[in-house]
Amino acid sequence: MPVVGNSRATIIAMTKAYDSAWNRGDVEKLLSFFVSDAVIVNPKGEVTKSVAEFGKVITELFGGSFKGSIHKTKIIRIHFPKNGVAVVDGEAKLSVKKLEENNVLIHRYTDVMIKNGDRWLISDTRTYDLRENNNVIIKNLHNKS
Repeated sequence: MPVVGNSRATIIAMTKAYDSAWNRGDVEKLLSFFVSDAVIVNPKGEVTKSVAEFGKVITELFGGSFKGSIHKTKIIRIHFPKNGVAVVDGEAKLSVKKLEENNVLIHRYTDVMIKNGDRWLISDTRTYDLRENNNVIIKNLHNKS
């Protein structure tokens, strides 16, 4: 069931639904939160320019290093610069089961969301790697894949 409305509560509910889809490894549901031409920049600075391209990347990750991972989002602020547009700043924690220790990747993000009918969809995402330890964790993940 889609999350509908235009309030902060609706966007917070959508974020929880995103986490739930991630935690189930439900790629189709994850992709439903984005517009078709969404631009997504990951913490390593890699860019995908469509939901289809992001779907290929996330499917590969769920089949490898991020299999069974747990995604938990904390919204820091939501700003509505104009009707139908929301800018969401938050922090995401990604617990990865493949690692024995230091298994939590933390990054901040900014989402630009647009109202599409009665739903809020992510148009652009920028993630920022703020923990020096994240690079070590990512390197270890690739070595264990």
